[in-house]
Amino acid sequence: MRIYATADLHGRPDRIRAVREAVDRLRPDVLVLAGDLTHSGRGREALDLLDLPGLVVLAIPGNMDPSDVDEAMDRSAAHRLRGEVLEHQGVRFAGLGASPCDVLVVHEPPQGVLDRAWNGSHIGSRAVRDYVERHRPLVVVCGHVHESPGVERLGPTTVVNCTMGNDRYLGALVTWQRPEPQVELLPR
Repeated sequence: MRIYATADLHGRPDRIRAVREAVDRLRPDVLVLAGDLTHSGRGREALDLLDLPGLVVLAIPGNMDPSDVDEAMDRSAAHRLRGEVLEHQGVRFAGLGASPCDVLVVHEPPQGVLDRAWNGSHIGSRAVRDYVERHRPLVVVCGHVHESPGVERLGPTTVVNCTMGNDRYLGALVTWQRPEPQVELLPR
């Protein structure tokens, strides 16, 4: 199985067009969108990527995707991989879940892995790192940190920061095979 993974399109028409062209060229079985489809934009902006006929699309919202992007995901043909949001006393909660998986799709990278920001600080998620260390998925697909695209290991897990945010990459192609999936960053 071929998985095309990307993140951080931020609603830019050139990036959306590049993803659609990459889908046509790569012919993946699955498209994974790891958040920030818009830049505080409307849900309808995201629908260009969420409704791709004949392609399985798996998506999560990112920190720049407002709640109507969540709603667009729910209305689209895409499968939303993030749990439902629960609001309690004005605070919205969502979890990774505790079920073991092969591919974990999150927006933020695990803390200390492909998470170095422009100022040199590590801005990854401690909760994601804890989950990965505990459940050991084969692959983690993430984005969020535009300065740190790449592929690294966290124990037995391959972490892929497939950000388009720096305009150097289109994302990554994961060719699924056991015991070790192959990952290739896709230059622009």
